[in-house]
Amino acid sequence: MKTYISILMLICFASFSNAQNDFDSQWEKVTELEKEGLTKSAAELVNTIYKTASEAKNKQQQIKALLHKSKYMLVLEEEAQLNIVNLFKSEIEATDNIVTKHLLENMLATMYWQYFQQNRYKFYNRTKTTEKVDNVDFRTWDLETLFQEIHFYYQQSLKNGLLLQQEALEKYSLLLHEAEDSKTYRPTLYDLLSHNALQFYKTSENSITQPAYKFIIDNSEFIADSEKFINLSFKSKDSTSLQLHALKIYQNLSKFHRNDATTKAFVTVDIERLKFVAQHATFNDKEEHLLKTLKGKAEALKNNPLSALYNFEIASLYRELGNRYNSNPNQGEID
Repeated sequence: MKTYISILMLICFASFSNAQNDFDSQWEKVTELEKEGLTKSAAELVNTIYKTASEAKNKQQQIKALLHKSKYMLVLEEEAQLNIVNLFKSEIEATDNIVTKHLLENMLATMYWQYFQQNRYKFYNRTKTTEKVDNVDFRTWDLETLFQEIHFYYQQSLKNGLLLQQEALEKYSLLLHEAEDSKTYRPTLYDLLSHNALQFYKTSENSITQPAYKFIIDNSEFIADSEKFINLSFKSKDSTSLQLHALKIYQNLSKFHRNDATTKAFVTVDIERLKFVAQHATFNDKEEHLLKTLKGKAEALKNNPLSALYNFEIASLYRELGNRYNSNPNQGEID
């Protein structure tokens, strides 16, 4: 699968791209200090860069400095994880720029999600707390509370979708680690933030709550042609369902790119949605429904190179069904 763009999150700490414009020399000095092991000095210089960027209202440089500040906090401070989360919350509250706020909200949600992934055993062995108080250490929360917080910040980050859709990712290259040509798959900030959120909503982790009205993927129209899927109305009392919110994000991404249906951005989202539904669907004959949709899309794009992406999925499905049939000769076939 293609390697896409990702925001350089502070828990993982990939290498940052070279700085630009008036900040070049300062970032070069930061790099030198890091190589010399002078973390404290590097942190002090980053604080200076942060203040300069804030005064200049250079949001990209400001966020880059914020991420570096967080990295050094992990080295220099005992309570770094808690302090970093509080730092991001303060930044979110202080910023008056909507786009920057949503970007920081998405980062904060991803930090919480990464923390859970690194410490899942602690949460599954922890009893439910009576309530969440804002100033309580998030590391003491129970699983349901943490997931609610992750959900809250991802949902916040995707508000003002029309505004985010106008933000081309070229403007944010300073903050990105990207594969070649990856912007053809994630052309806008809206795409990037949505796919970050999907990493949480598509999780195979056990459901946090099990309501009697639990949402299930039991409608074959979820795996139908994109136009039919786009026009579906999702109604469920289960507002906590991760799968439900994943489908809503897929629907919004499909709507956004529907007028450019012959682009990689649309086709890859469409295929991801189909595979997600096929993985979690509870209705009968889901493979038949999936195959029908894939064949229809491949035929519609038969004169376009992008049809190969659908044809690849068709071939993969036939192979999977063939392997399944060989291990169980009594199983029915699909034409």
